[in-house]
Amino acid sequence: MLAVIAVCVTIFSISANAQYMPDVQLILSSEIYHYGDKLDYTIIVSDVTGEDAIIYITDSTGIRSPLFSTPISQEETHVMAPIGFDSIIWNEGQYLLELEYSGATHNANFTIIDDGSVGIPYWINDLAKLWLTTQMPDKEYAKAIQYLIEQEILVEPKSHGELYIPQWFRYPTAWWSSDQITDTTYTHAIQFLIDNKFMIIPIDQESSSSESFL
Repeated sequence: MLAVIAVCVTIFSISANAQYMPDVQLILSSEIYHYGDKLDYTIIVSDVTGEDAIIYITDSTGIRSPLFSTPISQEETHVMAPIGFDSIIWNEGQYLLELEYSGATHNANFTIIDDGSVGIPYWINDLAKLWLTTQMPDKEYAKAIQYLIEQEILVEPKSHGELYIPQWFRYPTAWWSSDQITDTTYTHAIQFLIDNKFMIIPIDQESSSSESFL
């Protein structure tokens, strides 16, 4: 009789554990983001199970893909994306985030709104750091600026000429690459220099891109 009771208790325990799921929440810092902003959210769990939390994202067209995976070592985990939204990769509109953790799920929505702010692709920041340390010549960094012109982040110069980037422009580039000024401020600075012919970017050269950089 005792053996039967022990078996029943064991089966009940296994069944209960198999069905157990922790409570989970995905809390966004904001429901509205602009280009240049970084996705910022907090994962809250009722129990640390040792598994990773996986974030999926679904865009306005219904395409779902994995976005991020992070280990959970405490009940509250803050996550900020390492790079901001840019208009080349991210379309304006609504997105759905889905959190999966130890069998439990939770969803949250956010919207990207184009208010004129700018998000520069992350790989251009990497190129800027090479240019700042003279590991990349002006001609190569100018290709990255040309790419921004082709993507209509910058307005095409009205006049052409020989390539020229003033050396002092390394200062605002250094501020931007270290997050001391925003993508929008940096692009406005480039546009001002181009418009006033303090910087000359020939538009007939081959531009740089993420594919050529990688």
